[in-house]
Amino acid sequence: MNENEFRDRLRGALGEPPPLSSPVLMPSRAGLARAYPRGMAVLAFVLALLLVIVLVATRVAMHPQGTNLPAAKPSPVAQAAPDSFPCALPVVAVSEAENPGQNPAMAVSMGFVNIPAGGFQVDPSAAVGDLPTGGAGYAGFYSAELKRWLPASVRTMSPDGRAYAYVGLLPPGANYSNFTSSELHIVDVAKRADRTVWTYKAGIEALGWDSSGILASTVPAQGGTRLLWRIDPASGGVTQAPGNADPNSLALTVLPRSGNYSYLGTDAQGRSVFRLGSRDPGTKYSVVMVQSGQVTTLYSGAAGDSTDFDPEGFYSDAHGLWFGNADGALAWLWSQSSGHLQSFKVSGLPPAPSGYTYSSVSFGPAGECVPGTFTGVAATGLPPATSPTPSPSPPQVDWSALTAKPVDLQPLASGAPCPVSPKVDLAVKGQSGKWPNYGFGQGPAYVSGQFMWYSGGPQAILILVDPKYTGPVLVRSRRLDGTGLLAFSGQGSTSLPDAGAMGLAQTSSPPYWGTWIGSVTPSAPGCYGIQLDGTSFSSAAVISVSKGPPPPG
Repeated sequence: MNENEFRDRLRGALGEPPPLSSPVLMPSRAGLARAYPRGMAVLAFVLALLLVIVLVATRVAMHPQGTNLPAAKPSPVAQAAPDSFPCALPVVAVSEAENPGQNPAMAVSMGFVNIPAGGFQVDPSAAVGDLPTGGAGYAGFYSAELKRWLPASVRTMSPDGRAYAYVGLLPPGANYSNFTSSELHIVDVAKRADRTVWTYKAGIEALGWDSSGILASTVPAQGGTRLLWRIDPASGGVTQAPGNADPNSLALTVLPRSGNYSYLGTDAQGRSVFRLGSRDPGTKYSVVMVQSGQVTTLYSGAAGDSTDFDPEGFYSDAHGLWFGNADGALAWLWSQSSGHLQSFKVSGLPPAPSGYTYSSVSFGPAGECVPGTFTGVAATGLPPATSPTPSPSPPQVDWSALTAKPVDLQPLASGAPCPVSPKVDLAVKGQSGKWPNYGFGQGPAYVSGQFMWYSGGPQAILILVDPKYTGPVLVRSRRLDGTGLLAFSGQGSTSLPDAGAMGLAQTSSPPYWGTWIGSVTPSAPGCYGIQLDGTSFSSAAVISVSKGPPPPG
């Protein structure tokens, strides 16, 4: 599934929110006054006044100014500064559930985790539908400066927390399958002002916003070279940025031997956080922060160890770096002052729904931890699963007739460019759900799901089959500019002895298209051919796989 489809589903899951009102943050009991005899009242007042002045000065001094965090081996237990807690950490919680053969269910909850107690409560006043989004479908970001939720992400927020950027596709009403150009907008929330700062004949993606301006990438609608740009949000001035400005990239000196890493995000101070190593149980991994070439190790351990540090997104504020956990069990704080990693057990997240084979709930930080304690409402889970309609048994296929067909994917001459297949517009109608209306290849079977492909991990891939063909489809691949293959996997597929080969026994059912979705993992970056064989056709699609992990969605 590509990012645009995910955003559409996310937007559908959110629905129209209720009218906005500011969240209720109750002050800490530590600030309640004590009763003193009359003779001590004046002295107590003077001491209290001096204490307030000291606390305010301390909090201002703690405000991050872009300094490097000290490199230190973290401990799973650390003492926070006395004046840091309690605070309410804004988070976006995502609940997902799925049954084989059914569309997945998803719901999004915006609220706060009270730190250090760890209780999550939904913010009933969380509303983002009154502000423009351009159809991006971002779940939400809480601006402490504006005391409200915004339809933005960490990457699209201004450094002062009062404006956000979004991308609109042109012509109006276009989607990522048929757009011709795009425009970058900035919304000043307090003024309710939406202005266009840049229009470009390619797809724009906002990667970050800091004191140097907005960093964005562009990719042509039909595929091609990815470029980086710096946009001045005040004047709209645009300059091309060097390739190493991409926060997703990781220096070769930092890359793990396996080459497997994931990008967790970049904050307004230009600090990027990466996970080095896979999530496979027992695999050694590290979580590091990189700023101006300096690497700070936040944690080193093994996947699935007792610490259970499995970070999901991050946000930085005066406390340090906040992380969610992939299983939703913990919130984490890496302290700027102590260099320690501290965990907070989280409770009150949406409960698991009944009747599903698979369900999960996770959350990510969505703003700075606000002083005080948040009082909201309890989270509700997804509704129980509906009774599935029994699926017909897949047909039995003798794959030998298709595997006997030769693989007609010719290697490229040394130095030759990758002949990437052009996008084909399709009128896809599946039996259920929404599906991409584009593909690559000659048909009647097409490769779909992504415009850009990456070598650093699995990513979604779709095989769309025109209803004019109803038979099985054999999928094989070869790297055309070197050694490598694509590994396919997914429900409803058959692994075959030929390396990188996969069979789809059940495809289209007229008048509906065949819509298989699974994952593909390239063995290396390069140029790949994907051959699709049926009983009455053979076709191919060529894709280019870039180095690195798929960018976050």
